[in-house]
Amino acid sequence: MNRIFTLVTLLVISTSALAWNHNTRVSISSMSNAPIRVFIDGQRIRDHEQNIRISDLTPGYHRIQIYRAVANQRRRFGNQQQNQQGQLIYNGTVNIRNGMHTDIIINRFGRVFTDEQPIDDRFDDDWNRDDRWNNNDNRYDYNRGQTMSNDRFQQLKQAVEREHFDDNKLDLLKSVLPNNSVSTAQVRELAQLFSFEQNKLEFAKFAYKFTADRGNYFLVNDVFHFGTSKTELTRYIAGYRD
Repeated sequence: MNRIFTLVTLLVISTSALAWNHNTRVSISSMSNAPIRVFIDGQRIRDHEQNIRISDLTPGYHRIQIYRAVANQRRRFGNQQQNQQGQLIYNGTVNIRNGMHTDIIINRFGRVFTDEQPIDDRFDDDWNRDDRWNNNDNRYDYNRGQTMSNDRFQQLKQAVEREHFDDNKLDLLKSVLPNNSVSTAQVRELAQLFSFEQNKLEFAKFAYKFTADRGNYFLVNDVFHFGTSKTELTRYIAGYRD
């Protein structure tokens, strides 16, 4: 009976996930002659001169880092950080809202300004005609939709709790998450359902790919009892590539 209910739950969750479509636009423009390099939630966006444009970014909070290329990577400009990526000129969390166009502008002095306006359908033709705005390499799409609603998440959580062994819990979650987007808070709750540290760690690594707010993923460390597990997860995230 439990297996039948679990299969029905998976079907409902997977079907509901397909119904969500998000419509967001982010443009990042620099008035300086130096090219910029952009990272969103730790993932590098393809460099594109002084203009980078991303469509269909999952709505929610995202960590955005912008670097400006410099001739000598070892120099420092005031208190602005530099590393192999260049001079860090912006490091912040931006709320990307569905149906909105978020515009980030870096002026010639390195100051960053953000603005937000509803997407105007009158400019769709201009958006699509410009290859830079519609280049697959410049799209940031996790293939994940809106994070699970609380009702669907509680259904999944109850299904996991009915499994007595960690291996079965892990198998269940590995079959659900590829068709759903989850939040860091939801990952944290699910990880606490595992009995053994190693299984928590394996799940945390697996779930990272399907998490919308990756900038908050450090909160998952709270579920671990050992520092080695926290370190291993941190290293995994640092080296992760979609």
